[in-house]
Amino acid sequence: MRRRDFIKSVGAVGMFSLMGRASAHAAARQDEEPNQVALTGPFDLECDPSGHLLVTEPAKYRVMRMDPSHKPAPFVGKPGAEIGRLNFPTGIAVGSEGAVYVVDSNNCRVQVFDEKGEVTGVIGSIGSIGGSFATPQGICLDRTGRILVADTRNHRVQIFEGEKLVGIVGMLGDDPDQFRLPTAVTVSPDREIFVLDSKHGQVKVFGEDLTFKRSFGGVGSDPGMLNLPQGMKMDPEGLVWVADTGNHRLQVFDLDGKQRSVVGKPGSGPSEFKTPTGIAFHEDKVYVADNGNGRVQVLPRT
Repeated sequence: MRRRDFIKSVGAVGMFSLMGRASAHAAARQDEEPNQVALTGPFDLECDPSGHLLVTEPAKYRVMRMDPSHKPAPFVGKPGAEIGRLNFPTGIAVGSEGAVYVVDSNNCRVQVFDEKGEVTGVIGSIGSIGGSFATPQGICLDRTGRILVADTRNHRVQIFEGEKLVGIVGMLGDDPDQFRLPTAVTVSPDREIFVLDSKHGQVKVFGEDLTFKRSFGGVGSDPGMLNLPQGMKMDPEGLVWVADTGNHRLQVFDLDGKQRSVVGKPGSGPSEFKTPTGIAFHEDKVYVADNGNGRVQVLPRT
């Protein structure tokens, strides 16, 4: 298992800190860092085509945007149920043209924003029929632009083309093709759908025809096992990264479910996590929403 050295973190006590590879002198100068940002329970994150990092903060009802130098600025974020306002935003995804898709979880919808933070679309409403949601959490876009949403308390994944529902995967239950509180979804290059089934501690894989193919993981703390995982992303090399939230670590799997590495351990120091929830990639780096430590950690991807 390869050790991934810590690069830096954003947040924790309202500062952008350089540690790990940085010198002790640089670490001692953290208080002079001009790009200060205080994060409260960062949940999910994504990078846009320009290299800006977008971070959801559910408890602050907002999405923060940081430029490549990590200078922060609010992107969207006023509490409420009106269009453009948010109530506990969780998952986030960015389209190839820069559109930002935010899972507005407690409003049971997905809102779509342009690069200026203006609403350009709304997907879904509260309910259990197809096209409606019950506290959705995770989201991803596949290479064709389809929108896949982990409809968590409806125990399914819904697939949209624009605002049109085109498919549903799963339902409540304990069979191989059923879920209990799915929290994240991602799609492989050959269009297999990977669903993070949090209560079962498994990743379940479905084919392009939406039929069940295989699963991996299981509830536990041993390598390869998962404890209430909340986030999952696929990196450019086709490896599946899982935020193994209850075990305070990340795990990396290949497409067949073989574990490749364990990243991190419980704690508050560099390369240590407390209930990590979200993962994003940009160039050669992986960004981790270290939720319980109130920060984003940056690690080398390879």
